[in-house]
Amino acid sequence: MNHKVIVGDINSYIEDNIGYIILDNPNRLNAISLSMWEKIGLSLDKFKEDKNLRCIVLRGKGNKSFSAGADISEFKDNRSQEKAVLQYDNVSKNTLNRIQNFPKPTIAIIDGYCIGGGLATALSCDVRLASEKSTFAIPAAKLGLAYDYLGIKRLREIVGPAKAKYIFYTARQFSSNEALRIGIIEEVFQNDSFSKDVMSVLNTINSNAPLTISSAKLAIDADPFDDEMFKKCKELERICFSSKDYEEGRLAFSEKRKPVFKGH
Repeated sequence: MNHKVIVGDINSYIEDNIGYIILDNPNRLNAISLSMWEKIGLSLDKFKEDKNLRCIVLRGKGNKSFSAGADISEFKDNRSQEKAVLQYDNVSKNTLNRIQNFPKPTIAIIDGYCIGGGLATALSCDVRLASEKSTFAIPAAKLGLAYDYLGIKRLREIVGPAKAKYIFYTARQFSSNEALRIGIIEEVFQNDSFSKDVMSVLNTINSNAPLTISSAKLAIDADPFDDEMFKKCKELERICFSSKDYEEGRLAFSEKRKPVFKGH
């Protein structure tokens, strides 16, 4: 008997100038299938067209898991399994790079398990916020798997070489507080106030000057030896100082009120 494999879905929408991408595969702890990776890419295309967008949020459906990693169950009985897995790897790597290089801030909201490829997805974001109950791990060494080079490089950039080695060598789970200490995440919130505290951070980012944030993101991520990137950063600086938002920021400061930035 043939059984239909449920490979999950992606729910994406924009609300209050924030783009949301929801990993919706709760039966598999929001593990990400090939079709889900493809839909994340389509969501990024849609978000990139919205000039009013301030940031993007990635999160898992429910409160048990951000993502347990790769879901290649759809290839289980496929004769061309090796080819299918290669396709999965290529699409997932491309999408992770697109998340990392998205011009607006990207925030991973982690509530529950963040394991393997799920952690790689969170690490592709600019910022990671987690609930107290969340756990983190890269169990590759317990499974005999080779972890993707770009994923290892990204982890090293975030936590440093020694901590990256410790995470891979032990392959153990880390609590949210341990992940905060190591540098995997930026902040931990109590479980009962998680949604409220996360929205407070998102609203803060949402209300700040978009041009300043875009300029900072580009400069922080830029290769310091890339002359073309240096020119782009300097051009964004010029745009910031000649923008109406710069005028609004100075005026609001002098009038002792909260500024209202428009992104131009």
